[in-house]
Amino acid sequence: MFTLHHGFWMYFFSRSHREVWKFVLGSMLPDYVYGIFFIILLINGLIDFKELLHVDPLKMMALLPLYPWVVKADLIGHSLVVWIFFMLLSLLPHLKIMQAFVVGWGSHILVDALTHAAHANFYLYPLSMAQVHSPVSYWDERYFADEFRLVNGTLMGITLLYLIGRKFYRWWKKKKTND
Repeated sequence: MFTLHHGFWMYFFSRSHREVWKFVLGSMLPDYVYGIFFIILLINGLIDFKELLHVDPLKMMALLPLYPWVVKADLIGHSLVVWIFFMLLSLLPHLKIMQAFVVGWGSHILVDALTHAAHANFYLYPLSMAQVHSPVSYWDERYFADEFRLVNGTLMGITLLYLIGRKFYRWWKKKKTND
């Protein structure tokens, strides 16, 4: 799933929680390294601004070996082993403040496990380099990417209309009560 989609869905499901933004920021954590990666690619002229909106995943995969630290950060960020370590740390009383962030991060790992077919993550890193391939990919057409994008995009659109409609209804109801 695309990084901002992780954040959107986490916002929707945690919007009533007082720490909603910790959940949202955590849900996008494993992919932050790619934001830095894209900035470096732009600065070095390896991609241009037009490509930034529609980055070809195969081109991105071809450029990754030039920046091994990106691969390492991706492995760490998508590792269930690393996540469990931080989740256990967040259970300590003085580290509870980071718990919503870590839960959001865990949601990213779970959703990626369900939407990464061709280029699955190494969820047991650093213990193992075994991959778990889902039957669906969010970008590879060989693994139902078009269908996934259609369903996800439709659900996101409906959800956005719901959120806007709910906000408008509350505003209208408040205005009607004040009149």
